[in-house]
Amino acid sequence: MSLDRAVGIMCPDIWGTYFCEVLGGVQSAAARSGYRVIAVKSPPRHVHELGLARDQIDGWIALIDAADIERFLDDGRPVVALSTCASDARCPHVVPDNHGGALAAVRHLIAHGHARIAFAGHMAHDDVKQRFQAYRDALGEGGVPLDPALVIELPSNERESGRLAVQRLFEAGMPCTALFMATDQGALGALDALAEAGVRVPEDLALVGFDDVEAARYASPPLTTVRQRFDALGSTAAQLLIDLLAGRDVASAGHVAPTTLVVRRSCGCSPAPAQAEPAPPGSAAAGEAGALARDLVALAGPSTAPDEDPWPGVADVVAGLEAAALGRPGPAAAALERAWREAVEQVPDVDLLLAMIDRLERAGQAMLRGAGDAGDAAAGERVAAYVREARREMVRSRVAVETARADYLNGLLDINLVIRETLLEDAGGGGSKLSWLSAVQMSWGCLAVWDAPGDAGPALRIVESACRGAGPASPAAGARVAAAQFPRGDWLPAAVQHDGDHVIRLIPLRSDDHDRGVLAVCAPVSSPLGLDHRDMAVWVAMLTASLERAALIESLVEQERQTRAAYERERALTDAVRRLGCPVIPLDGGVLLVPLVGAIDLERARQVLEVVLAEISRQEAEVLLMDITGVPFADMQVAESLMKTARAAVLLGAEVIVVGMRPQVAQGFTRLGVDLGGLTLHATLGRALEALRRRRATAGRTPIALIDRK
Repeated sequence: MSLDRAVGIMCPDIWGTYFCEVLGGVQSAAARSGYRVIAVKSPPRHVHELGLARDQIDGWIALIDAADIERFLDDGRPVVALSTCASDARCPHVVPDNHGGALAAVRHLIAHGHARIAFAGHMAHDDVKQRFQAYRDALGEGGVPLDPALVIELPSNERESGRLAVQRLFEAGMPCTALFMATDQGALGALDALAEAGVRVPEDLALVGFDDVEAARYASPPLTTVRQRFDALGSTAAQLLIDLLAGRDVASAGHVAPTTLVVRRSCGCSPAPAQAEPAPPGSAAAGEAGALARDLVALAGPSTAPDEDPWPGVADVVAGLEAAALGRPGPAAAALERAWREAVEQVPDVDLLLAMIDRLERAGQAMLRGAGDAGDAAAGERVAAYVREARREMVRSRVAVETARADYLNGLLDINLVIRETLLEDAGGGGSKLSWLSAVQMSWGCLAVWDAPGDAGPALRIVESACRGAGPASPAAGARVAAAQFPRGDWLPAAVQHDGDHVIRLIPLRSDDHDRGVLAVCAPVSSPLGLDHRDMAVWVAMLTASLERAALIESLVEQERQTRAAYERERALTDAVRRLGCPVIPLDGGVLLVPLVGAIDLERARQVLEVVLAEISRQEAEVLLMDITGVPFADMQVAESLMKTARAAVLLGAEVIVVGMRPQVAQGFTRLGVDLGGLTLHATLGRALEALRRRRATAGRTPIALIDRK
């Protein structure tokens, strides 16, 4: 398998049972031609606008709306549409025989005598539109008039919509005797609602679905439905795409995959076990052994690969029966055990498995008659014992499959706890976000978040990668990669690189209309996750929430940093304003000069007091020169500020000299009742400094000068 060639498949759900079966067919066809497979969960904008995996993928299989397919076609890569088609048939498209299958289903209901048959489905889907048209055609064929009141349009094709269909029928007074649901999921939801309401199926209402999902076989009653081979759809689409990539001519018209009506009890039938058609006389398989092998293979169903046997072990099963009839040694028990395990894996329908056993028993009797041993009790017992052992091996294999599924589902409880602890309880955000992948059978994973675009366009930054067992070099956390190259081929494990059965799935992580990142995982095509895709949806939601929380924490840390920086700038600005509002100039000899300019309000008065006292204490000043020459007027605010500062300075041991006390200012203080006693007053700064110099000269101290503050 080449790491340079890849087939892309885009679908809204890349984990459900339907997709896993389609993907199995795609993988089988792609691997035969040397292509690996990359499945991308829509929306398509991650490919169109962000270029996700664009350089990795040679062509696309699209299970998306026709409008989105047009955008893929404009990209220039070959496209094959699945279950829908682009306008003007610009690309090949593969669809199940919706019309033929639905026509057979409605004809079957009419044959039961029903003339009031309701139809319910989500008409936005092309498949459902084709099934509805077949419903109309079948009614017309049978001479049954179409009643618009019996046509129920639903918001989706999921199980809950089936409940809604039944609710609407009840509201209308149950005007029908049969209901054709456009999908099995809807039919199963309808069965639930009917059972809760006490309506018997098929006695009170016949019910038919479409798809033949696994749950339809085990419903109560088992659901009559139209079977489509999802793996055949996938392999057909993949082969068409590979032909386009190889330059071969491919018709743009629709390619139809066959469907088959599967009759069970919900329509009113009590079907006998299915039997294959007998071998035509004179054919190459005219011998009983050849006819048996052909019939068993037909019951097992066709292989998605044209050059592969659908059931390789059938030769051992037939040889064992021949040996029992003839009384000679047969294949080893291990070979027969392997053969029935293959049959159970190939055929999930219990009715078909039982039909295989019935066909085996009839073939044994035919072999005895052909050998003339019909009356030989010993030969009859050998054949009966062989058939009993075959039935035991089939049941044992079936129980093993169901046990494995039950064990997996039980293990989901523990897995969910581990994942919750990994993703949601790591409050610090520093733990592994991918350690849970190995618990759900994924061999490799890589988590990346969207980063600033680079020269090559949109880019991703690696958060973490994980690989189970030995593998290639993983990308380092923090590394950047162009979205178009994600994930790079040299990162992938051996399960993808060397004809393994794993495929790459790309899951965009999105919350609140914000693209967080992409999770790439390598998982088996037939992963047990297909049992219930809701589990993966929950895990992806938790991972997205974890990324969202990490982004929130990072944002809060950045906000705190910015707030702290803003606080420091504000503090520096405040200090500057404080210095401007109350400048303190140190002179030598323990003298501080405070020149005040401008009006003094309450806030500035408080500032002057704080600054002056702090500087007196810090510099152990002996003299405080307060120059109020620049104060425009003397009011009570100025007076109180002056007196409070002076008294506080005196308490700290400093002499206070007030400069600029002009006569009119002194008179203003007197009128305000301010006692200036205890203060030394000078009209100008020059006179105050001269007086200090004389005093210091007399005392033999250093003359006053400005201090160099550098």
